Amino acid sequence: MSSPDSLYRQAMADDFHSLAPELQLFHSLAGQVTLPGRCTIKGPQTAIGRLFGKVFSLPEATAETDFRFELDADSRQETWRRHFPGRTMLSQMHIRSGGLVERLGPVDLHFQLSARQGQLHMVIQRITFCGISCPKFLLPAVLAEETGADGKLHFNVAATLPLVGILAEYWGYLDLEQVRAAA
Repeated sequence: MSSPDSLYRQAMADDFHSLAPELQLFHSLAGQVTLPGRCTIKGPQTAIGRLFGKVFSLPEATAETDFRFELDADSRQETWRRHFPGRTMLSQMHIRSGGLVERLGPVDLHFQLSARQGQLHMVIQRITFCGISCPKFLLPAVLAEETGADGKLHFNVAATLPLVGILAEYWGYLDLEQVRAAA
């Protein structure tokens, strides 16, 4: 099932139509959807990075492996459950002030979304922890981009924290074949 007023459509407005067809399909899904995927994960190299990983259920390092993605979406919010080996990462997304906000536990990540050459780029604008803004010099470097090809949504995500290093880095794809067939 798809939604003409999905969160990503709301946040991106006309830019949404510049995304690759696979990305438009995925970011228009509504209701409960489960998708198979594969990914490779590079985990934290420091003790404090591993602690952050446990607190926020970030994925642990592993060679290429299967994982499962569960989406529960409507026009007000999306819940993403990424079932990685050994950990499930849960986040909830909503629109605030025209931008996309992703909540991981007590942390809100405020993103600006843009489309470039069919790709989705998510740029971190600010982070709040229990409603308190994180100082700019402590903001993690976040890479979040998606591409679409061959019926798959390909993703590349990385987060590093000053003085801590990698919190999580993972890349791979979600297979959209079952939702393409239903559409």
